[in-house]
Amino acid sequence: MSLDDPFDCFGEDSVSLGDDTNAKELQCVVPTTQDAVDEKKRKLLLEKANGRLMADNSSLTNDNDSGSCSCPDEPKLFPIENNLGELPSSINVPFPPALYIGPMMVVQSNDIGGNRGYIATEDINAGTLLLAEQPIFEWTEDQLGSELGLVSIQAILKHENAGAIVKDMQGLYPTKKQVNDLIRNQNKGSQEDKIQIFDMMDIMNMQHSGKEMNATLELAKRCGVDLDEIDVCRMLLAMRYNGFGSGIYLNFAMFNHANDSNCIKFQPEIDNKVSKARSVSYSEVRTTKAVKRGDALTLDYLIPREQSYATKRRHLWDQHRFDIGDMDNSLLNANLREMYLVNGQCPPSSRDNIDRDADTYNVEAALKELEDQYYEIKLTWSFMSVLKDEGEDALKLFEHSKAMGEATLELLAAAENKLGNPTHVLLIRCCRLYLDCSEIVLEMGARFAPHFSSSSFGPIGGHMIMAKFVSTAHKLLPLQIKYLGNDHPDIARSYHDLASMINAMITQCIQNLYECGIEECSTFGKCQRLEAKYSSEFRRIEALYPKDVEAKIKE
Repeated sequence: MSLDDPFDCFGEDSVSLGDDTNAKELQCVVPTTQDAVDEKKRKLLLEKANGRLMADNSSLTNDNDSGSCSCPDEPKLFPIENNLGELPSSINVPFPPALYIGPMMVVQSNDIGGNRGYIATEDINAGTLLLAEQPIFEWTEDQLGSELGLVSIQAILKHENAGAIVKDMQGLYPTKKQVNDLIRNQNKGSQEDKIQIFDMMDIMNMQHSGKEMNATLELAKRCGVDLDEIDVCRMLLAMRYNGFGSGIYLNFAMFNHANDSNCIKFQPEIDNKVSKARSVSYSEVRTTKAVKRGDALTLDYLIPREQSYATKRRHLWDQHRFDIGDMDNSLLNANLREMYLVNGQCPPSSRDNIDRDADTYNVEAALKELEDQYYEIKLTWSFMSVLKDEGEDALKLFEHSKAMGEATLELLAAAENKLGNPTHVLLIRCCRLYLDCSEIVLEMGARFAPHFSSSSFGPIGGHMIMAKFVSTAHKLLPLQIKYLGNDHPDIARSYHDLASMINAMITQCIQNLYECGIEECSTFGKCQRLEAKYSSEFRRIEALYPKDVEAKIKE
């Protein structure tokens, strides 16, 4: 079972297989050993593993048969003939050309979020390469995962191409011209301009004035870059609205957000996951669904992607100053709407206030804490693996990982009960977290096998975790398909995980597989057929995302 991206070519495997979104939403993880883990958090985690996470953690029976899924035999393809209706006129963007631009163009239209963005110029299928672009500036090590601020501007100013980077950033929203018109020339703009530019420039100024701003302006002067306080605040706002996790991109910034996005951005491929050395410097955007000619091409801006509707609305407002509205009045399709319901109702979704009594808030808070613990474990284990550490600290980390896995299963059961929705979007995160944690536990268990008796872990404990892995992944798969469609890379990963684990259990512990509670695994023949089916689906989706970027760029 590999922890890597099953496609290899799409960079570091994180929650979403290298999906690269706004830097502010990413978390910075500091290398640590088990002794450095906060003792209070460790004790709380162990309490959760013993069933004290939430008062009521009973499971809710899924009456909608979420334990099974439909696997299409062929990818969804459009007929050859295109819809030849007129498209809106394309508009020029003030950016240098990207390495590669696929069948799309930028248009200005009231039907598109932000009134401008990319649309498809022809019918295109899932996996189509739309854009390959190098960042004009890659975040320094101390900026990765951190909220962007004046230290980010200072890093740009210290770059050898600082003048060109600053000039290129003038075209990012809000553009230098827009800010000059509203702030310097005091022209009256639209209500949207007031909310997204004028008011936010005031906030940038309040947050970043003082000695640090003066030091930044002095640095700009020494570096020969002409900036004043308004320019710096505009750059900060442009990074807030347009920054991605791996750097500043220009053409990528023209993609709008959608709750039901049809594209994904992959971050630059990483060769060494400890040193974070990159083998390529470009990122790419591909479609994850079939898209009709003239339809908007969109990304999901948020990490994690699976959030309650209230959290999604609040984050998009805080980060980008656009409001997706109350859930009752939203434009969600029926499938997505169902996945946000709580006990059959549209939950309150305030834009400005956090309801700390809401069931979704409590589930997300518990998830966030467990995810933070997982990232610490993952990073610590990556260093220990390189050092081949099998000492006391490594064994403590192993016990900690097992406890976290049990805590995640407790949370999954509690979330199903509290949310009263067997297809709620937050269950995707719960399931995925357990699978990620289990993979590390099984990897550690294989390394430490000589230290264990069968009662402490050994084959018996490992086989139990493998069985829980299969049943959890089997629950996850139909949720992901409902949320993302049939052709998303995350679906491929789940197919790959299931096929690999079923294959391992057929070889090592088939009786445990029979006892997973999955009807398709009740006999040896059924297990083999299910493994073959999942392997086939993985290969089908993998084929949709070829490693063809270099060839496309050369063309």
